[in-house]
Amino acid sequence: MACGCSTGWLPTITNNSLRSGSGIARNGDVRIRLATARAPAPLPRLVIEDAEFVSDHWRRYHADAAPPAPFDLAARGPMAVRLNGPGLIWSNGALLDDNSIMPVYVRPELDRPGSSLLTTATSLPARHDGRLALVFHGWGVQVYGHFLIEMLPKLLLARRFGSVFGTALPVLDREMPEWFLHILQRHLAIDPDRAIWFDSRTEQLELGQAIILPLLTRTDGYHPLVSPLIDDFAARTGIAPAEPAPRLFIARGDFSNPAAPQRRLANEAELADIAASQFGFHVIRPETMGFAEQVGLFAQAKTILGQAGSGMHNALFAPSGAITGMMRFPAPDQSAIAALRGQGIAYLTEGISEPEPQVFHADPALFTRFVERLIAHTNGHKE
Repeated sequence: MACGCSTGWLPTITNNSLRSGSGIARNGDVRIRLATARAPAPLPRLVIEDAEFVSDHWRRYHADAAPPAPFDLAARGPMAVRLNGPGLIWSNGALLDDNSIMPVYVRPELDRPGSSLLTTATSLPARHDGRLALVFHGWGVQVYGHFLIEMLPKLLLARRFGSVFGTALPVLDREMPEWFLHILQRHLAIDPDRAIWFDSRTEQLELGQAIILPLLTRTDGYHPLVSPLIDDFAARTGIAPAEPAPRLFIARGDFSNPAAPQRRLANEAELADIAASQFGFHVIRPETMGFAEQVGLFAQAKTILGQAGSGMHNALFAPSGAITGMMRFPAPDQSAIAALRGQGIAYLTEGISEPEPQVFHADPALFTRFVERLIAHTNGHKE
C-alpha cells in the first residue's frame, strides 16, 4: 500500500523470529519499532472562548495545555499473552495497562466501585492457539467511536507495514458487530476466513505468539503519522456526496448503543431545525449510512456540529481547516482529533441542563448564537 507518508517512518526490524514465527518474547520486552518518536500536535485554542458559551475551565484546558511529550510507535512481541474482556491483554499474569496498549480511560472503568468486569473476564474458560497472531482489537469493539480512534489507526499502521506483519493472523472477536466486520473485510482487506477467532463473552484466548499493535494515540494526543495514514485511507475509501454538503449537523435521534454511555439530547430536533433552516446545515444520522459514505461526506466538510458521541469522531476524516462545534465536553477525544488534523474546535458547555439522568436540554437561543459565531469564524477561514 502506497501512502505517500514515508517521512518519519523508521522500520528497524531485526528480529527474524517475527517473520518465521519461531521465537517468543516471554517477558514482552521485544519492541518492533515502526516510527520515530514525535510529539503530538498541541491542543488548539478554542475558536470561541467567550464565557457565555464555554466554561473557563475548558477554555484554560486548551489554552494552557503543556507541550505534548513525544513517543515512538512500536509493536511488541511475538509474546505469550492472554486476551479477555473488552480488549484486555495480559502477560505473565499481569494486565498490560500502560498507555501504549491500554487507553487511559479504561483503568477508571476497571476500578469503578462495584465493577465485576475483571472478575468476570478472568473467570471464563481459556483456549490456547499457538499460531502467529496480530492483536489490534481494543476497548469497546461494539462502539463505532472506539473503532475510529483506537483500532482503525492500528490497522492502518499494520497495512503500512504489511510485509512485516503479513504472516500473522488477525485476531477477531465474535462480539464485533456486522458493521465492524464489514469495514474490516471491505475496506481493510481482512479475510474473516484467515483469522484467529474468539468470543470475549464466553472465553479467554491464550496466544502463544502474539504481536501487539500499539495505540497511536496517547495521553497527549495522536502520533503525527496518523494523519497521512488517514488521508490515504479516506482517499481510497470515501464516496463523495452527490451534492456538496460543507456544513454537517450530526444527529443522534433516538439512537442508543447499550455498549456505550447512554445520553439523549431532548430538544435535538429543534436544534437541528435551527441549524438547517437558519444556517444551511445538512442534517445526517451517521448510523443510517454506509461507512464509505460517511468517510466521503466528512472528507469534504468545512463545519461539523453536533452533540458528543461516536458520530462526531468522523471528523477524523475531515480536512485541515475544518471546524467542529460540539455540545458538552465529556472527554478530550474530539480536541485530540482537531489537534491531529489541524482543525478548529469550539464547545458549547453553557446553557445545557440535565433534567433527568443522561437526558440533556440545550438552550435554543444560546445555541443559535453559538452557531452564528461558529459560522462567522468559518467564513473568516474562507469556507
